Amino acid sequence: MDRMQPGPKSRGQAMVEFALLASLLFLLVMGIFDFGRAVAVYINIAEAAHEGARQLVLRSNYASTPPDSVIINATLAKIGGGGMVLREDPCLSNPTPCTSPSFSGMAPNTGYIWISPNRAPGNPQVTVRVTYLFAPMTAMISELTGAGFIMTAGSSMRAEY
Repeated sequence: MDRMQPGPKSRGQAMVEFALLASLLFLLVMGIFDFGRAVAVYINIAEAAHEGARQLVLRSNYASTPPDSVIINATLAKIGGGGMVLREDPCLSNPTPCTSPSFSGMAPNTGYIWISPNRAPGNPQVTVRVTYLFAPMTAMISELTGAGFIMTAGSSMRAEY
């Protein structure tokens, strides 16, 4: 039985086809990887915001002032590391704290934890928001989305101090 030998015109055809499609295939795989990372980061910051609000409701110290390390540590403990860097929003340290999270001054893959200021006794609604600057790892995807994009998750609960 004779095997058919490829003709002289098709000797490098498979290699050329692979070279043309490999970059698209690798971009697609890395895009899936970055999208999965973004979903995982969003789930982490949403759970962290929920845990921070829960700790804020459980505490009977409504008059805490920045830095509120108990709430920050509870929020960070929920994340459990994972390469995420979060710290208290610097605008909360101002003499008149900000009423919403700030988005400036964040490095890529870092974020702020914002805690609702001016908590009063009674039945107030408290809010914890986590703002995170996500930067894709794939260079071509970061060219499409910019250097990074801001993800925000928050949780509000009613406190009964």
